[in-house]
Amino acid sequence: MRTIALFLFTLLFTMCSTSNVQYRDDFRSVSESQKKQFLSDMNANGENFSVLILTKGFKGELVTISNEKKTLYKGTTITNLGNGIAHSLRIDNTLPTTITDKMSNKEVIIEPKKAKQYKFIYVMKDNAETKNPYKITYSNTLRPM
Repeated sequence: MRTIALFLFTLLFTMCSTSNVQYRDDFRSVSESQKKQFLSDMNANGENFSVLILTKGFKGELVTISNEKKTLYKGTTITNLGNGIAHSLRIDNTLPTTITDKMSNKEVIIEPKKAKQYKFIYVMKDNAETKNPYKITYSNTLRPM
């Protein structure tokens, strides 16, 4: 009986797919005036908005970003090798935001509890990682683009 319980416990945690998550503000950033201009251009100045930035690893797959109210973005996404950015958009950080892509058929959810604390959410994709290809970095620092 104890062996069965241990097996089920192990199975439960190996089936759960958690993404790699980081919280960082220790990288090179743009000036404060550039940051304000970027947030203004994205219309993301309010406390209930964060900016979702897709970075490395997107190679032309169909990516869908949505929350419970609507689809925020749906399109073929390719990382620009010059600046390392694939796409950026404003999200409502009071709602769970789901990112899915057609190629890996994986999804990651940006939870409001974490998103509310950070203005910028960087999402990288590692296509070699089959279990969960997404790496999320929550930050209040805007990297140069």
